[in-house]
Amino acid sequence: MNKKVLFFVLPAVLIAACFIPVTQQKSVLIKSPFLSTYSFLANPVKWGHWVPELRKTMDADSSKIQVQKGNNSFTIKGENAEFAVKDQGTFFDITEKTNNRSSNYIYSLVPVDDKFLNKTIVSVTQKLNPLSYVIGEIWPSFNSDNHLADLKAFMETDSLLYGFNIVKTGVPDSKLVAIRKTVLQKNKFAEAAKMLATLNQYIKAKSVKQMYPVIAQFFPRGTDSTQVNVGLFIDREVPSTNEILFSRMPQGGPLVSARYKGEFSKKGEAYAALRQYFSDHVYQLAILPFDTYLDNKLPLNDSDIVNIQINFPTFPIDNPKQNEPK
Repeated sequence: MNKKVLFFVLPAVLIAACFIPVTQQKSVLIKSPFLSTYSFLANPVKWGHWVPELRKTMDADSSKIQVQKGNNSFTIKGENAEFAVKDQGTFFDITEKTNNRSSNYIYSLVPVDDKFLNKTIVSVTQKLNPLSYVIGEIWPSFNSDNHLADLKAFMETDSLLYGFNIVKTGVPDSKLVAIRKTVLQKNKFAEAAKMLATLNQYIKAKSVKQMYPVIAQFFPRGTDSTQVNVGLFIDREVPSTNEILFSRMPQGGPLVSARYKGEFSKKGEAYAALRQYFSDHVYQLAILPFDTYLDNKLPLNDSDIVNIQINFPTFPIDNPKQNEPK
């Protein structure tokens, strides 16, 4: 081949090479169980919360988010972004159109095979032209539009993933006086108020001090009854009576807690978040949850605004054996 031919052929080859796609794959470790991560990605409603371009629309006007579901697929549209997602079992094929720019990439999920089973490796595979690939190797942020970092940040931030700021605390004191009754559901708030008044009168008569805000439990029993438990932490031991029970709790015993402020009837949202948190982290519930009424007052009705800390008692969570799946 003479020099004249090479002069024309080599530039053509170089130009063609710039358009031959290069497959790029990157992986991250996400501290979330495989099934939780898979279910999260398979739910189109969740995408409006974790993808930044969709979340902007969701925060401004959620009615502008449109979801179309197909057979093992869905499309979710915002004002300036559209994601077409195909659920292929262990991977998701994603076509993204954002600000008139289109890209395609694949998320694949692999569970981490350890004794806790609470982590997942998520890999993204994407075809890029060689120029974009080379620039991305020099400046990684150039090709960071596959949202893998966004997914990891969301899944590992409790306040985003569960909708509540979940913290690890402990039982504040060991000495507790409480009254427990099963009452008609329609009378649960009135009866709880009477129980709290009785406890206050008792500790005043015994010259003991209330140490923390009132705690309470409301559990449905049958179709028309509620189990109501009201308690006060106090500074020293007192004798039990026919109505009032003195008991001891394990002071400092581990609690996983979430703050909730809103209508009493809607606190179930925080309960559901804590149950999901326990499932994801393979925690076990030691005793039934209880609520701390931070304003030291009980609700008057279902629509009353409460400011509470919801507490899920668990076993010591620093002991790995307690967190192993059974």
